[in-house]
Amino acid sequence: MEEDDSVSLTLHTLASIRSLIINADTPFSVISSVLDLLTGLLPRDDSPILHHVLKLLSDLSLSRNDLAPQIFESILSNLLRLQTSAAESLAVLASLSERNPTAAAIDGEAFATICIGADVSSRMWMLRNAERFDLPSSVLFTLFFGFTKDPYPCIRRVALDGLVYVCEAGGFDHARAVQGCYARAVELLDDDEDSVRSSAVRAVSVWGKVLIASKEDANRRECSDAVFLQLCSVVRDMSVDVRVEVFKAFGVIGTASESIILQTLSKKVLRAAGKGKKPQNRFSNESADAAAAAGVFIHGFEDEFYEVREAAVESFHSLSVNSIEFPDEAVCLLMDMLYDDYMVVRLKALEALHHIAHMGNLKIQETYIPAFLDAIVDTSENIRLTARNILKLAKLPDMKLVNKGVDGVLKSLEMYPQDEPDILSTLFLLGQNHSNFVVNIIKRFRAKLETDSGNKSEFNSRQVSAFLMFIISAPLSNKQSITSIPPLAFSYSLAMLGKFSCGLHDMMDQDTLLAYLAHCTTRSASSGTEFNKADTFLNAYRRSNADHSGDPVLLPSNIPAESKPMASKEELDPALKLVSHIQLKVKAAWLLLQSAFSKEAIRALRACKQELSTLTTNSSISNGALGFMCQYVHLIELLAQVWPHFENSRHTSTCRSVELELLMEELEIKLMEIRCRFTGLSTEVSLVMELVILGCLLRLYKFEICCRLSCKKRLSATVSQLELHHEQQCTKPSDFLTETKKSLQEIGSSGDISCLTLLDLIKKFNCFSPEQFTLSGNLQCVSAELEVPGNGPYNPVSFVAGLPVAIPCEIKLLNVPRNSRLWLRISRSDDTCQFVYLDPNLYNGGETEKRFMFTAVACMTPRAVVFTLQVSIGIECLFEDVCCRKHRYGPKHPVTYLCKEREVHFSHVSRTEAVL
Repeated sequence: MEEDDSVSLTLHTLASIRSLIINADTPFSVISSVLDLLTGLLPRDDSPILHHVLKLLSDLSLSRNDLAPQIFESILSNLLRLQTSAAESLAVLASLSERNPTAAAIDGEAFATICIGADVSSRMWMLRNAERFDLPSSVLFTLFFGFTKDPYPCIRRVALDGLVYVCEAGGFDHARAVQGCYARAVELLDDDEDSVRSSAVRAVSVWGKVLIASKEDANRRECSDAVFLQLCSVVRDMSVDVRVEVFKAFGVIGTASESIILQTLSKKVLRAAGKGKKPQNRFSNESADAAAAAGVFIHGFEDEFYEVREAAVESFHSLSVNSIEFPDEAVCLLMDMLYDDYMVVRLKALEALHHIAHMGNLKIQETYIPAFLDAIVDTSENIRLTARNILKLAKLPDMKLVNKGVDGVLKSLEMYPQDEPDILSTLFLLGQNHSNFVVNIIKRFRAKLETDSGNKSEFNSRQVSAFLMFIISAPLSNKQSITSIPPLAFSYSLAMLGKFSCGLHDMMDQDTLLAYLAHCTTRSASSGTEFNKADTFLNAYRRSNADHSGDPVLLPSNIPAESKPMASKEELDPALKLVSHIQLKVKAAWLLLQSAFSKEAIRALRACKQELSTLTTNSSISNGALGFMCQYVHLIELLAQVWPHFENSRHTSTCRSVELELLMEELEIKLMEIRCRFTGLSTEVSLVMELVILGCLLRLYKFEICCRLSCKKRLSATVSQLELHHEQQCTKPSDFLTETKKSLQEIGSSGDISCLTLLDLIKKFNCFSPEQFTLSGNLQCVSAELEVPGNGPYNPVSFVAGLPVAIPCEIKLLNVPRNSRLWLRISRSDDTCQFVYLDPNLYNGGETEKRFMFTAVACMTPRAVVFTLQVSIGIECLFEDVCCRKHRYGPKHPVTYLCKEREVHFSHVSRTEAVL
């Protein structure tokens, strides 16, 4: 009773002590007394109390870190006396040493002594955690090696795992010790316990690899074969875990003779593997028969447990790295694994196939295609991605398989549209690797366009985008010339630049892709231009992309300047880069228009207008340059709307419609406006005048004979002006200008133009192309603002019917040249108009911005109570000499307007009220 009361009292005291330890306000003197009390209880080795004492000491070291070294020394000094709680004491010491690296190390001999005398559970814990005590490798090796003979299976398993740890830690190169460890692991392959055999397999692979490395070059292959075959001898073990570890071990070894690797793929004993010497396993005194490898991987792939199949496929992948001769049977086995029920097995098989393809040894046969195409449309995203990566590297032998591959990818695109970027990348590389089949793909592409001709919205489908990506990659291969590829493919790809650049981001950036497509578009659209292997741009690109294995590729810096889409200053300026991109997109839209895809061209041009609207006045582009680009894109859009009228009715030259007439008038007005409202034009002049010539050709071809003579005169005058401009600028005329001049010379001065001649003229349309240009630095937009101060519906200007009325105008002019002729146009709702000349003396001066007041007199006061007039400011187009007007009063040339019309409101007053 007295002993029990003493124990109870001591446990009660220890519980009170814990409250003092965890309380941060406990004085240090009290903590010091507590430490003395607890360390004084350690030598008693009283198991019920010692458990609590060690826990309290651990808590004390956490709360008072400065006392940790003293606690460590106290426990260490009593370690050998603590027989019943040795493992728990070691756990506290390990925790203390991990938190305080400066603590003293545990003696290896003491650790081994305790481990030998401990019970089974304590001994297992100590062996599992031996690496935590920073013991010498010799002590660990001796300890683990000795306990591999322990009568308890759990201890043998832990000891084998410890030997693996010692080996993987490195620095252990004693030859006899290595041989001894390997021999002991081989011996335990026959252990009765599954867990011991599983650990023995790991030990055989790890120590076997060290043993192989320790051999001379002459004996290394023989040794590796012996280790490999030793593992093969247990590949049919009844335990699933053992079989899994065996196949993992094959991956650790990673090498064997070619004949043995080939034998693993066949259940029939091969003569090459079975004849001759048999590698001797000197450490188990048994013959390692090469026939043990027969059908090893077939058994692994056919195992009923997916864990074994997964390990078999993974080790098969590792062995293929070092195999020189890899037969079709190996690929066939992997292809069969693509039908496995478990996703992880299918993925491992695809990774192995991808490695074989990367090494250039994968030959996809027709029998493999069904399994491969099923993988491309698998529900797993990782499997689809890996299958596409294989297709990027594959070499398909004939057109039939290429078509099946493309069809499989297109089916995957329909089922999983979220994979579109990587699918486009796959088709791009597939096209490069099979460029000799591109001509047949182009036939399919054209057939689809003809099928969908009734609904051209289908042209924007994902399938056609995929076809385009396959086709445009062909020039990057030395086997294919661009002459066999229609310009439509490159032009429409330019319009889809954003989508394609997302798919090819790992191979080239957007600027490189833009340069490539623009270059191909230009060369393929040039008549009579041979585009072959000597092309500078593509040769430079091919040299930088000799291996299309998916590595990022950038355009080399030695590409000639003409192949790049913009100047060096534009590469540094986002606004100028955007404008340059838009010019290329406009050119692509024009090629679409010529290919009878007017809706797509209009859609692309409107997208360009939206992009231009994102530029603000804060950008590096002047307002004049930005306004010119907007007008230019709008002009091309008008041409795109006009074009279908000519495409659909070329058989008759005199048919006309109201819609066409309105579009032509708007086109001519905008052309005149762009010539009058922009100053500082330089490189843009030839482009604008070619647009004028194109408009004249369209009107000359389409409208009545009575209009042709005047239109022909205007055409001749514009051609002469453009020729003069080229002479002054010392530039070369375009093919479009040259062909048009030849046709005019053939027609002569007669106004009677035959239909055949007109058909010849219309062919010149194909010569026209909106080429890229550099915006002039001093480009300015001429504009005006007009206000009538104080006027409105509720504050009208008073008038007397039949008498002139004065209209006070506040005018602001921007960038108006000195030699300009400005007119104030005053019009009524019945189309009656009056022009008032603005004397240059009113706005002469050197300022860019001019403000002045002007009172205009309107003579058109009707007999009405109220009415309104529209007032606007126009500039006379002095260059329009052909179509000059013969009015007695007002401008003698066409007028383009600089501001929106302003409404002026009038209210009638009687003559008496006016006099008063």
